[in-house]
Amino acid sequence: MRDRVKALIDAIQDEADAIDDLIDVVQEQREALRGDGVEVLQDLMREQREIFFDVQTQEALRDELAKGLAAELGCEPQASSLSDAFEEDERALFNGVADRLTQSLFGLKSEMVILSGLIDQNERYTSMLLSEWRRLEGGASRLNGTDFRG
Repeated sequence: MRDRVKALIDAIQDEADAIDDLIDVVQEQREALRGDGVEVLQDLMREQREIFFDVQTQEALRDELAKGLAAELGCEPQASSLSDAFEEDERALFNGVADRLTQSLFGLKSEMVILSGLIDQNERYTSMLLSEWRRLEGGASRLNGTDFRG
């Protein structure tokens, strides 16, 4: 297998691994929303940021390798074009990691939709509770001026 093709396959694999790590953290955040406390959520947010930067680094490396290899092979830097230009053994490995990356991205998007929905739901419940609390607080302040003496 050619070194540049192997480097691209490795970069795709590393990016998929980093995205899977990000999925794990998002799932932990979802569980932490059930009441693990602010510190746990803050730690998970820090971890998420670190992994996100790793994903960005891996994505940039993958993009650079794909563009360089595409220029060398005279094709587009898209997975299907690159795959068509590869030898049979390279193609099989490349298509496998490309599929894995696609699945990881789909999984991350799904987790983000779930987490976003939970955050929106939490925001609505908090708003309802605050409104009710303010309404009750306003009623209680009117009672403060009431004389209950006989």
